[in-house]
Amino acid sequence: MFTAEFETFAAVSSQSSRRSSVTSLSDKDYQDADELALKECIEIIDANVEEVITNNANRREKKWWRDGYYKIIDENRLPLILVEDVSYEEFEKKCERVNASKFWEYRDGTVVIIELPNRDHESAHGEFTEQFLSAFANLPRRDKVKCVGSTTCSATPERRVRGNSKQSDASFVPKLLPNPAQNPCDTEGNPWPTIIVEVANTQSLASIIQKTIQFWLAPNRVEDVIVLKLWKWNSIWDQNGTPLRRLTCYKFCYKRSPRNARGNHLPIQTIEFGTIDKRSQPYNGCSAPGTCTLNISPRCIYRGCPRQPITNNVVIDLYNIQQEIFDNM
Repeated sequence: MFTAEFETFAAVSSQSSRRSSVTSLSDKDYQDADELALKECIEIIDANVEEVITNNANRREKKWWRDGYYKIIDENRLPLILVEDVSYEEFEKKCERVNASKFWEYRDGTVVIIELPNRDHESAHGEFTEQFLSAFANLPRRDKVKCVGSTTCSATPERRVRGNSKQSDASFVPKLLPNPAQNPCDTEGNPWPTIIVEVANTQSLASIIQKTIQFWLAPNRVEDVIVLKLWKWNSIWDQNGTPLRRLTCYKFCYKRSPRNARGNHLPIQTIEFGTIDKRSQPYNGCSAPGTCTLNISPRCIYRGCPRQPITNNVVIDLYNIQQEIFDNM
């Protein structure tokens, strides 16, 4: 159950993401959908259970490991054990060669496929990146925020240790951050990104949340983590030809997110931005530009910088991300 304080905070968060619009749903309907998604996420975090993987890659599917070819893999078989009895050093080298760090996980000698590089996955973080960077377009060059893409970040840059390196889908670093950094994310001395985006399409919510709270939100790393969960689409449209698909945004903040009894971060904001909710009921809380937005504070963006060149929140319109996803399904 939520504490009274957290229930109040969740209600404020869900309401602040909505703009006035003419719809058939009330504000309470929007709030209920967001809070249902929030509760679902908190239950996963509290359970802290690793998913059981039963599928093993066949000879053809193992081509991704051998030569980098993945297009024969059926996403319905994920998570999928790709290879076993692999050293972590070999895993890292193979990831670099076939650019698979975002899509594979190393689990005690076993390499698991958790995600496929599909068009809707790529378009989601591409649209986010375009909107986010546009907020700094008119700033002097030194005050801008740069996108460093899916660069590898390491908790121990000088040592190759299992699980100490990860890639996100998009990473953002203010140019004002000291470089070389006191606490670098790589051997070149680069600072950790302050904002990152993770997109989970075929990857389970439990898997991406575990990566978020255990790696990205460890001390002295990332400030805000935005998770975009693209739930499975069953190729169903409504009478107007709109895809019926659930899409959910989870925002985590290192400093401001509440924590559970184990000390794990909980989402500070949860927003449904698809066309159905968790119960697979039609949902139009994100049916037009400006109806469903995410705010990112300049204090989080410019954390660790000598100053904050902007004063207003960066506003991400989730409707535009929804439409970009639908265009690429």
